Amino acid sequence: MTYNDHGGRPRQELAPRSGSSRPQGSRGRVPAQGTYHGPRGTRQRPSSSRRSSGPGYPLRSRSINFQSGRARRLSANRRLLILAALALVLLVLLIVGISSCVRGCSAEQPAAEVNPVDERVAVGVSEDLTKQFSTELDRGEKLADIAAHADEYENQGLLELALTQPAAIDFVAAYPEAEKSAQPYGESVSKGTVPQLYCWDSRWGNVDYAGGPLALTGSGPASLSMAYMALTGNGDRTPADFAQSITDADMASGDSLMSGTFLSDSLGDFGLSCSTYTSNADNLTQVLDTGTYLLIEVQAGMLTDETHWVIVVSENSDGSVQVYDPTSTEVSSRSWDPATIAGASDTLYALTAADSDSSSE
Repeated sequence: MTYNDHGGRPRQELAPRSGSSRPQGSRGRVPAQGTYHGPRGTRQRPSSSRRSSGPGYPLRSRSINFQSGRARRLSANRRLLILAALALVLLVLLIVGISSCVRGCSAEQPAAEVNPVDERVAVGVSEDLTKQFSTELDRGEKLADIAAHADEYENQGLLELALTQPAAIDFVAAYPEAEKSAQPYGESVSKGTVPQLYCWDSRWGNVDYAGGPLALTGSGPASLSMAYMALTGNGDRTPADFAQSITDADMASGDSLMSGTFLSDSLGDFGLSCSTYTSNADNLTQVLDTGTYLLIEVQAGMLTDETHWVIVVSENSDGSVQVYDPTSTEVSSRSWDPATIAGASDTLYALTAADSDSSSE
């Protein structure tokens, strides 16, 4: 019996297990190759040069490299970085190549020429024709806008006006937002020269007259205003002014929305006089020879689809007559046979200055 190092209980000496030949103090040593002494007896140990991981438990020895996974990851990352760098270099080269090509192509091909007046018109077209094209192109764009906002027009007649009279498109396009007031004529007037006026002029076309915009209803006031300016040389009375006078006289009536009675009875207030004649070709040309102007109430279906007023301004050298129609640019742009114009009405209203002699038949 032996005692422990600290003076406690005596420590018994353990006897070696039976069948074990391991000598005292041989713990941790590897037995001789070929045999194994264990609790179940002696067995033949396989021949191996690898060491056991512990007593009695043979393990196959294998090489473990704890840094191999990390090394592989680092190697893969390096390859990715190299590939990314190569891709970036290729991208830069591609961009540089495209830019060089674009610059080279631009240098080789000069910029296409454009019309300096309006790029919508081909190069080489004269300035005058270009401006005419520009006007029509602008009207086309405005007509499309009118169509898109057609529901904003209370009077559908304005939409028809835009379709039948291209020159009225600008007026119709602006009408929904325009002030319904009149503006001065603002242009010079020469006595003996009839200015060509249209009902849809923005200076008076927005004014209400006879239940609608003067642009649609004002052929009488517009024709009378043209005669007044030519006979007096004054531009102080526009179609809007005469429309108000006709309304005040309660003469905005009939199919043409101006009674002929207003011409016969009320023109003295404006320095004018009126004589009436039976409408025929001979009377028409003879009255024009005296230097007067004729107002005619043209019946529907003769010059246009509606009854309205026009003014006959002159006789041409070929015997035809010039008519200014405030509702139609087409009628105003051509000459007419006197018989055609005379046949469109029953009465000729000859207007002169108040101090001129006049007679009636």
